[in-house]
Parts: sequence; structure tokens; C-alpha cells
Amino acid sequence: MMKRASLAGFAAKKEPPVAAVEPASTDAVTAADAVAPDRRRGQTLRLSTEAWRQLKRLAVEQDKPAHDLLVQAVNALFVKHGLPPIA
Repeated sequence: MMKRASLAGFAAKKEPPVAAVEPASTDAVTAADAVAPDRRRGQTLRLSTEAWRQLKRLAVEQDKPAHDLLVQAVNALFVKHGLPPIA
């Protein structure tokens, strides 16, 4: 039986993590930010290529991650249906 290669050599070459940088924006904390990361669930969203490109362009124009725009869209959907915006 072959032995697995040790990862010890790789661990030694790791660079130290970069210190967290404070966000440039002073916007209010959203409900999504207030939820502990381990209390969140993922959902896959499949978009057409053009919709994906448009989302990416909008994210660049807004200087926000596409994920933030998607959370904003989910919150708008909740509000439209009379639910609290908690995404």
C-alpha cells in the first residue's frame, strides 16, 4: 500500500493571514451581518450567462460584491410579500 504524501511541508510554507480591514462604508449593519456565519445557510442560484454578466457589471458599478446585491434582492422579495427583510 502506498503512503500518502505528508502535508507538513506545505503547512510550513503558508503565509500568515492578512489582518482584517475595516470596511470603508459606514452603512448600518444589515440583518445578514448580524447573523453569526455558522447560523447561515447556502443556496445555489443559476443564472443565464447574460444575467450573470449583468450582475457582475452591476456589482462593479456599485462597488459591492455580487453576493451583497443578491442578499438585497432577496430582502426586496421578502418585503414585496409582506415579510421582514431578514436575509
